[in-house]
Amino acid sequence: MKKFIYSIMVSGALLFATTSCEDSVDDPSVVTYFAELTLNGDDFIKLSVGDTYTEPGYTATEGEEDITDRVVISGTVDTTTPGFYDLTYSVANTDGFSVTDTRQVMVVDPNNFASAYFGETAIGTRHYTDAPVVISDNGDGTYTIDDLLGGFQWYGLNPGFEPTYDFHAEAIITLNADNTISLQEVGSWSSDALGITDPLTIQSGSYDPATGVITLAIGYAGSTLSVTLTK
Repeated sequence: MKKFIYSIMVSGALLFATTSCEDSVDDPSVVTYFAELTLNGDDFIKLSVGDTYTEPGYTATEGEEDITDRVVISGTVDTTTPGFYDLTYSVANTDGFSVTDTRQVMVVDPNNFASAYFGETAIGTRHYTDAPVVISDNGDGTYTIDDLLGGFQWYGLNPGFEPTYDFHAEAIITLNADNTISLQEVGSWSSDALGITDPLTIQSGSYDPATGVITLAIGYAGSTLSVTLTK
């Protein structure tokens, strides 16, 4: 009687082991392929006012699958207006994980003071380059520059602080008949957060129509900030 019961117990254990093995073999494995996004051409493009922007294209894959048709582009390029335009490309895989990339388009007016520029600034041992700066025509003989400091503060010295602080020193300027530049007024910016109490001034400024280069000497915090703007 004991041998019979023992035999039944062994048989049951074998049946359980066999069933467990079959369950594990039948479980499917799930593999996630993350989307890969590639931009064709350059991620920075410079155009002149009146040019036509032609999208260089892009490709996207998920594993071996082509998902280029699922790419979404946000942002636009207005080639009638000088400025910097950011295009963001994004695509998600089937599980909802997305990847993004960006392309920047700079639109310049080579024959006009109002244009998009790259700012280079220097003061003491500090030197920064490639800050995006835009000058707009106000239509009344004055111009608005979106940062009189040429990107020194918001782009070079304290990047990432905006929008908590506004380190763009927007100003109204005048281009005189002799191509010198005068300051009309400086708008509100977070100078107090930087401990700057002296007002910004233009100690000297000029525009070279032949090269499109602007040079400024800015009175800044008791010193002189050198600003060069190039198209």
